[in-house]
Amino acid sequence: MTGIKFRQFNDPGLLRSINPKRLREFLLGFTDHLDAHGFAVPSNDEFSDVQVAQLIAILNSASRSAPPEFLEAFFHANELNNDQGMESLLLAASKHGVTLPGDEWSAADLAMFLWIEHPEIVRRANCERIVHRFQSFQYYQNRLVEVPDFSHPTAAVLKQIQSSLDSFNRDRHRGGGSDVWMYDFGDDVAFLLRHGRPIVRDEVMHNDRPRPDVRRSVGYDLVVYNVKTGELRVRAESIRERRFYCQLFGTHLFDDPGFFPHAEMFDLEPINDKGEDIQAVVEGLGIEQVSLIEIRESLLGENTLTTTYKANEVFAALEEHHKRLSPNARLLHARFRFWFTDGQENTVTIYAGNILRSTRQNGLDIIHQWMLHHGIKTRTNETLPLTSSAPLADHLANPKPSSAAPVMASRTG
Repeated sequence: MTGIKFRQFNDPGLLRSINPKRLREFLLGFTDHLDAHGFAVPSNDEFSDVQVAQLIAILNSASRSAPPEFLEAFFHANELNNDQGMESLLLAASKHGVTLPGDEWSAADLAMFLWIEHPEIVRRANCERIVHRFQSFQYYQNRLVEVPDFSHPTAAVLKQIQSSLDSFNRDRHRGGGSDVWMYDFGDDVAFLLRHGRPIVRDEVMHNDRPRPDVRRSVGYDLVVYNVKTGELRVRAESIRERRFYCQLFGTHLFDDPGFFPHAEMFDLEPINDKGEDIQAVVEGLGIEQVSLIEIRESLLGENTLTTTYKANEVFAALEEHHKRLSPNARLLHARFRFWFTDGQENTVTIYAGNILRSTRQNGLDIIHQWMLHHGIKTRTNETLPLTSSAPLADHLANPKPSSAAPVMASRTG
């Protein structure tokens, strides 16, 4: 999945930032795997440049035989190797009462220290960082009128989810080896899903000689259920995966595979209906000001025309230049900037369909209430289903991760 993946290790600085004694302690647990790749763990706590380069090559050419814990430790160390990751690790260690020696720490070094004795702490710290950092999710409302009662799934239920995930991926030639971790963050209950990807066949250089390399990389998806709103948020690459996760968690959390229907939750039609009044604040929510700062529209026809308007205040700029939004256009996305009464602000981009992206986490609950008030977010049981007979709608409502914005939007009317 984009944003949560096992990045290539091409910077020796990551390994150099880990205390050599700690790195050696970790590697001694995987001597068989390392020996098979011609790497001997040094007898002292010193790693030469050649040995660091060897480790990088082993990580970058990881095959199906690589121990999952070996790869996962470096995955988390790499993901958490920043200031935000350091804060997450320190907070997680404090919550679990782990006493840290008086060393000078890098984030990757701290991640490795904790991984050796407390891998679950590292997993939780990284998952919490992923859940709470800014990124886009696909939103799915449940089919009920009211928010249902929720009970945390047991270990046995998590095993059933894992088994179903394995079956789904084996059917798509991704192999097994899936895993599921659950974390409770108050209103949000997050599920971090690890799975294999399709086999990649390539050539790599080994001792100045090319050799075939066959590997199956690891992918991570994220599913978050909000117990307050009854919504499911999914972060995964393909439409098929997202639909599968809706059915999977509907089945195992609420005994109903159709509990999270594939439906449109966000509708941009009210922007055309209300014009600049769409920026009106809602009393009592804590919003001081709202400005539309970007909007993209598309006129369909034999030659489709797509136009993007960007300004500090789009409606004021349109008026100044004697322009207006096309009344018959399909709105693809709209970006709003919110200023809150507590002095904070946030910017969100809303796509027709299910996608919402935010630059920060603060005020999202307030923003969702504002969207409900203006009709941009449809209420429970009012969503429009996306049927399998509408592939264009599927494509338009689910832009590719690599794209800055969707080419179209699945907006009716």
